[in-house]
Amino acid sequence: MNYLKMKFIRALMLMLSFSAFFVKAQEANLTNAIVGEDVVFEEKAGLVAVEAEYFYKQSRTDIRQWYRSSKFEEPKAGRDEDTLHVYGSSKNAYIEILPDTRVTHDDPLVRGENFSDIPGMMATVHYKIKFTNPGRYYVWARAMSTGGEDNGVHVGLNGQWPEHGQRLQWCIGRNRWTWSSKQRTKEVHCGIPYAIYLDIEKPGVHDVQFSMREDGFEFDKFLLTKDKYYKPEGKGPEVLANAMLPAAYASVPAPVIRKNYFQLVAEALPENKSIAAQKFPSVGTDFYTHGKNWMAINPNTHKEATTSTAFNFESGKYDIVFIGVGENDGRSTFQLLVNGKEVGTYHPQPTENMFEEGKDFNALWKNIELKKGDKLTVHAKVGTDGKEFCRARWAGLVFAPVGKGEKIQNFPSTFDPN
Repeated sequence: MNYLKMKFIRALMLMLSFSAFFVKAQEANLTNAIVGEDVVFEEKAGLVAVEAEYFYKQSRTDIRQWYRSSKFEEPKAGRDEDTLHVYGSSKNAYIEILPDTRVTHDDPLVRGENFSDIPGMMATVHYKIKFTNPGRYYVWARAMSTGGEDNGVHVGLNGQWPEHGQRLQWCIGRNRWTWSSKQRTKEVHCGIPYAIYLDIEKPGVHDVQFSMREDGFEFDKFLLTKDKYYKPEGKGPEVLANAMLPAAYASVPAPVIRKNYFQLVAEALPENKSIAAQKFPSVGTDFYTHGKNWMAINPNTHKEATTSTAFNFESGKYDIVFIGVGENDGRSTFQLLVNGKEVGTYHPQPTENMFEEGKDFNALWKNIELKKGDKLTVHAKVGTDGKEFCRARWAGLVFAPVGKGEKIQNFPSTFDPN
């Protein structure tokens, strides 16, 4: 090996080592506190508000940690299928528990790794708060939930984790910053209002903590109020502290909302009616919600699945368009039934891409009579290319006026209804 080649290899190895060091340093920086231990938040007239990213320390970080996100800070800490949600966050920053390995209900739940029903055991952030007025304080937190596996957290006080601080839960307000003060129970999964609170027995400085229940939890801000019926709006009240706080992070523009393929097809004609695949039930059906748009089958656990919902539109005749997904590892089989009677069966064409949507993967059944309340059933089976299994992905059903279904079926990237 000549001298120049050896020199190049050494330089490349040095560059790769530096890059790895830089990434590790950047990730560590996003878990560090940005306020000192001397910063104490102040309760005034029975109300105190705190930015989630203003913790003074983290503890229990050996398996999961809280990472800060902002316009110029995007953590890369293992699996995290979300995009940044900086827009709309208070002070243009938030924190998230990463890595996020339980995204859907079909991902394994591993206690002590991606889930902790025991508060204070994992990924805990700490805040110092000075209370002048002791008493019962109801806890509100502002979070971004994108599904049913990232919508819970615990709150504690001075290292204690009372029952009335456990399982703070979100159900409504998916995919937007939302305030909640509800406690999940075995009987009421979406939570009971006014059940999350902390009792401050003495005035003075107290340590308020939030710890992981589910990884992937995104946390923007919290407040404590003595007014049981107080409900925060928008980004909430002003944050008060005994010291200068960090300036707000750089703002970001509103995200451009791009409609997915199914939405474009469904809205191509004003007379169209539609039911997205994810509006069908998934729990107990052997389907799972895949990403934000599709239903699918995990072939490692199931090879077929069935789900049903009601047709709640005006009775009449329709052209029904099934919006399927082409896959490169087999052709799945889809069967549509109305009140248990088969309407048709369809096998989307294979594709060279991992998956693909478009006119080559849509089915059409013409002039089908439907009555309001009819039971619509989709039964699917995964296919295989002999090496791997596909996932029977599909996006939904569109009910077009009779005679218009063929145009809908052949929907390309743009659509001209004339």
